[in-house]
Amino acid sequence: MKKGRIYTVVFMLIVSAVFTLLLAGADAFYRPKIEENDLLAERTAILYVFDLDQSGSSAEILERFEKNIKQTSVSGVELYEYASAEGETIAWAVPFTGAGLWGSISGYMGVSPDLDRITGLVFTNHSETPGLGGRIDELTYREQFRDLQITAETTLAYGEDGGGQIDAITGATSTSNAVLRILNQLLDDTISKLEVANNG
Repeated sequence: MKKGRIYTVVFMLIVSAVFTLLLAGADAFYRPKIEENDLLAERTAILYVFDLDQSGSSAEILERFEKNIKQTSVSGVELYEYASAEGETIAWAVPFTGAGLWGSISGYMGVSPDLDRITGLVFTNHSETPGLGGRIDELTYREQFRDLQITAETTLAYGEDGGGQIDAITGATSTSNAVLRILNQLLDDTISKLEVANNG
């Protein structure tokens, strides 16, 4: 009886070790491709925020990004800058992260250089419920923020409270409110730093 138990335990340990090695090997093999895909997804998201073309092959998208966009720091704020061939800033993409309903929500908000307009909004990571809060990824929701006028005193709000310019997601009140809370925090903190830099 004891031998049978020992055999079972040894067998399970061997099987576990083999599968662990296989998984580790697969992860190591596919890691470069995973990282390449993650980079491509981020670059594509930033192009969207700037309303630039996101079509084409991976190489074309990355080349378009490298040609038009650079990572920089303004008043201690790490962001991406979209500039003209003459070096004039066209827009900034400011990263954000905040608490959603089930986890953190991360993404980028694009703003014009004079900080009076949102150029675009994209979410790069979230754990919201598919079909409900997960609909923040839908184009119809994100496009509401495109070209939205803002000021130093702007507080984003849905429906009539916000001038009827943006609508919450039906059935996903908590996620909708979390998004506005994150974006208003971004406007209050980060964008105000950029405003100080502009006026300085």
